[in-house]
Amino acid sequence: MSREVDKIRGFPAFISAAIAGFSAFGFFMANEGEAYRFVITIGSGLSFFVTLTGLLAFSLRNGGTANIRVLSGLFFAVFLAIHIIFNFIGISIGPYIAVNGILLMLFVFLCYFLITRISM
Repeated sequence: MSREVDKIRGFPAFISAAIAGFSAFGFFMANEGEAYRFVITIGSGLSFFVTLTGLLAFSLRNGGTANIRVLSGLFFAVFLAIHIIFNFIGISIGPYIAVNGILLMLFVFLCYFLITRISM
């Protein structure tokens, strides 16, 4: 018996996209004059959208939603801290892409793991 996301609610997903878009715009404006401005905008928007969608819009059948929401909230806080640190310290783009990519894939894997394990 496999367990899937019962539904992704539309309005909270829209709110997640709006918050991610506004925060990405904020990081875009904060990095004015930087060569990697667009990479930070896309990276922050994507990471915030994925975590906020898990936090606000996922609904699982027969429970398990709280686990995904807690995991999403933790990763959202981690991504926000990382983006603020990279913004103020100004580290090169290579570590930024590596750290955010690894953390985003770890988040997706842990969500998948939780969804499949809870159903057993």
